[in-house]
Amino acid sequence: MSSNAITIPRYLETLNDQQLKAALHFEGPILILAGAGSGKTRVLTHRVAHLIDYYGVEPRSILAVTFTNKAAGEMKRRLIELLGDRGERVTASTFHSLGLRILRRHASLLGYTSDFAVYDQQDAKALIKEIAHRLRVDENRFSIPFLQSAIESAKNKCMTPEQYADATAQYSDSIVSDVYHHYQSELIKNNAMDFSDLLFNTLLLFTQHKEVLRKYQNDLQFILVDEFQDTNDIQYKIIRLLAAPQNNLLAVGDDDQSIYAFRGATIENILHFERDFTGAKVVSLEQNYRSTQTILDAANAVIAKNPERRAKTLWTESETGSPIRGYVGFDENDEAHFIAREVESLQKTGRSLSEIAIFYRTNAQSRAIEDALMAAAIPYRIYGGLKFYDRKEIKDILAYLKLAINELDNSSFLRCVNTPPRGIGPKSVEQIRQIAEQESCSLYQAAVDMGSGGKGLTSFLQLIERIQKAAVTEPLYELIQLVIEESGYSAKLRSMKDVTAHSRLENLDELKNVAVGMTFVAENPMADLRSFLDKVSLTSSEELPKEEAKDREEEAVPDTVSMMTLHLAKGLEFPVVFLTGLEEGSLPHYRSLESEFELSEERRLCYVGMTRAMEQLYLSRAERRGMFSGGGQSGGGFSARETSRFVFDIPEACLEEDSRHFASSGGMFSNIHYEYRDELTFEEVQSLKEARQTQKSQKRMKPATVKAADDLEDNGMCLREFEKLPQATLPELEEGTQVIHRLFGKGRVADIDEIHPEDPGRAKITIQFENFELPKKLIFRHAKLALS
Repeated sequence: MSSNAITIPRYLETLNDQQLKAALHFEGPILILAGAGSGKTRVLTHRVAHLIDYYGVEPRSILAVTFTNKAAGEMKRRLIELLGDRGERVTASTFHSLGLRILRRHASLLGYTSDFAVYDQQDAKALIKEIAHRLRVDENRFSIPFLQSAIESAKNKCMTPEQYADATAQYSDSIVSDVYHHYQSELIKNNAMDFSDLLFNTLLLFTQHKEVLRKYQNDLQFILVDEFQDTNDIQYKIIRLLAAPQNNLLAVGDDDQSIYAFRGATIENILHFERDFTGAKVVSLEQNYRSTQTILDAANAVIAKNPERRAKTLWTESETGSPIRGYVGFDENDEAHFIAREVESLQKTGRSLSEIAIFYRTNAQSRAIEDALMAAAIPYRIYGGLKFYDRKEIKDILAYLKLAINELDNSSFLRCVNTPPRGIGPKSVEQIRQIAEQESCSLYQAAVDMGSGGKGLTSFLQLIERIQKAAVTEPLYELIQLVIEESGYSAKLRSMKDVTAHSRLENLDELKNVAVGMTFVAENPMADLRSFLDKVSLTSSEELPKEEAKDREEEAVPDTVSMMTLHLAKGLEFPVVFLTGLEEGSLPHYRSLESEFELSEERRLCYVGMTRAMEQLYLSRAERRGMFSGGGQSGGGFSARETSRFVFDIPEACLEEDSRHFASSGGMFSNIHYEYRDELTFEEVQSLKEARQTQKSQKRMKPATVKAADDLEDNGMCLREFEKLPQATLPELEEGTQVIHRLFGKGRVADIDEIHPEDPGRAKITIQFENFELPKKLIFRHAKLALS
């Protein structure tokens, strides 16, 4: 029957033209390219309703598959609203629930009974650990999470233990293969399947028992798949088998929102749909019902640069909306304080905190923002994760520091004595407890008194002594570096091959950044350490039992700011969004910079973040970040950051006029050379920044701290006149020489050192400027000094 002859039912009247075209489709394959916020769930449910209500399709012959129980439940709820009891009979399921249902009926064909157990992640992990121990696997090289991830990846690629062994040749792969083989044998012996088996065994069932496949092909006449861009190899193969031979398949997805390659998602499934399903129809949903046109124009411009994508341009009938606000922070702390100030301002205008979200690329970036929000007493919630100071690796390292300055701290002793493992088992710890009780002393003192506790305990006690000595003389960040390295903690994480290990290393780098910011606050390192631990104690939430923490995580907190990584933001929407860290190395992440494929995924990640915003979008970046941020660089201090390449793609018209510097390579500090930025204190740069804004508006007085720099203009001396002054050469400079610096004003040379005969320009000149309390050390080549 031609769709042109159809009288549009009332329940379809609310759909736009493209949505209607998709909903009216009857037989054959169809791909719906659903842009962000384009109403794809509405199309899916109305298409099902039309199949049942108009074409008389039996509800039980329709299968709708999605990725989460929440999404499946929402789909079923909407179908019941549209169809009543008939909607209840439609199968709306996740991939894994579908596999479980099928396997319960046919388990005997694969050597299981129908009441087989399903092992969750923890059950599977425990079994892999037992097998690794049995096979004497070196867990320092092959961590349990790595082995679990490798086995899961093999199953998602449809590889049996035998196929995995044949396909891999390296030593590390042979270890995984051996563990995989024993693990799978143990599962069968236990009449159990893990989560991956629910798909893996379903595919085996369909390929090895054609009669079972034909049954489900006949039972399920129409198949709909949501979030098609997130399907992996095994999910795609199951869908292709089930849909054949009629191929009455409707796939909904958006290649521009494919951001889960690290989980095995295959973007080619959506890019090559017409190749695999001959005669497929393609409908694009480009009308957006979420964001303003300004936000969409910016997002469209960013994603358009991806080389391999299906072209689509989002638009809306809504208002143009407010321009995007950009901010360039002096460093990550300045960026965070800006966000906190804006949140406070938004609150004053009537915004609820629950309407505000803050996105970042990696978990480690949350620390500075958390500190700023806590300082401003703004409640927040980390979505899908722990607060920074509650993360295990942070607590572990802090335990060493706490014990070093307080030997009575039994809790810290127990936390770090065998972390990472150093051969101090439960029996040794129990012995220490008994000595402590007998002698009424701390566990640490009992360990010292014990004397013969083995090599592991001896090395631990020696480490605590080294930390105690270093705490008196070393800067705070070097002390933390010592703990991380000499405890073996970083070596342990680097030896682990699972993806979480890298994230945990990044968190430890961020802890060092916190320390850099607090070093030399007091006159001695020990005072710095005590101040640091006091701050952490005041800002860290108490550790909760796992069950209680999980309950708290799932509770909907009514009025808090939501904080999350960009990966967790997908599928959500907020009236106000702050997208932070838009710098090369952060977004895009430094690990993606050498791969065109990974860069494309980073661009999609940026696009997803931007399109979560409904009314107001903020984009922010920092001019510099702690040297430990991104890339695990060593040393205390700061590294200059380049503007993210994604920022340059945003049309200037989308940005608030005062924010257009955000999309420049220099930003607010473009006329302050990097050498000078690192020499200025945060307060001085803030003063300089305010002075420049004052000069432009001429509405308020200049701050005193930048008077000298601005006096040049006050005295009628513009840049051209400054350049007419006699430029100082190095031989002309000596102690007491009066000079003028264009930025810092008048000053007197206090010292000259580090003169390199082969490169005199590298000499460092210490100058006491009239309007700065502390002298500044400048590199001569960059200083461009004039003689006064």
